[in-house]
Amino acid sequence: MNAFETFTDGDVRIVKVGPMGPYGNNAYLIRDTAAGDTLLVDMPLEETTLLEAIEAEGGVRQIAVTHWHPDHWMSYDAVRRATGAPVLVGDKEVNIPEERIDGRLRDGDELRVGSARVGVIHTPGHTPGSISLRVGKAVISGDTLFDGGPGRTSARGDLETLIKSIVSLLHPLPTDTVVLPGHGATTTIAESKRQYAEYVKHPHAPGYHGDVVWLEGEH
Repeated sequence: MNAFETFTDGDVRIVKVGPMGPYGNNAYLIRDTAAGDTLLVDMPLEETTLLEAIEAEGGVRQIAVTHWHPDHWMSYDAVRRATGAPVLVGDKEVNIPEERIDGRLRDGDELRVGSARVGVIHTPGHTPGSISLRVGKAVISGDTLFDGGPGRTSARGDLETLIKSIVSLLHPLPTDTVVLPGHGATTTIAESKRQYAEYVKHPHAPGYHGDVVWLEGEH
């Protein structure tokens, strides 16, 4: 198996699998090593790489998907065949065939992975039902928050919703919290807050939607 970034906190190990596929997606395996229990987050393309990582960690009993966009689901069939694990999504999420969903997660719910508790945070903006998952000193942010900025938005008002999710729900986490995004490099809450503080000096006009980089300069 390829060497991937690994984050360890006691008996809990998070393996960042990626980048994978044409969009450089990341998937994550949250494992309680003592209990032998694993949660998979997202199922992007490059199923061989992902299945090898799943086999190496073992014990995948649950799958959570951060949002509906197809690049986070492209290995659905192969992963379901390999694991038989139920697939869970946010309760506000849209555009997913119901036959692919085994359960929905509400804001404040907790998933148990052995002794670990994975907290569900509803972080809308990139999509209506996007979720982030907090485990120990890390948060898996899907396409809500990246190193350098928020996820892409597609309609008027979405950027304001997304920034509210980031500022009110993710930035209050401890500053040393590791941010594990759906694409790209790992960052921290401290670094995200520092970059956002620069963005608010020259924000996009109300109603803007599209790509945003916190430090790209005056808009």
